[in-house]
Amino acid sequence: MMYIQTSLLVWEVRVVAWEVTYRAKFVPSVEDGYIVILQKSRKFSPSDESFICNSFKIGEPCKVVVLTIDNPTSKKKKKLLYRSKTKP
Repeated sequence: MMYIQTSLLVWEVRVVAWEVTYRAKFVPSVEDGYIVILQKSRKFSPSDESFICNSFKIGEPCKVVVLTIDNPTSKKKKKLLYRSKTKP
């Protein structure tokens, strides 16, 4: 598992022609650490915003930053574009 050191993590999520639910959280590497909710679950559609751009300054080593995108209205496979960058 890759551990991310102190840095700034920036990400962008872009949805094309459908509605999804989006949320983000930070999971620390220490077992007694707290999970930090970066974005509460909310609906996101291209008519509201064309993309979501967010960032989080990681002040301690972590296991992962989790971005969850869910499309509960459709069983078909859809495409989602995302990109992320870690800055020291």
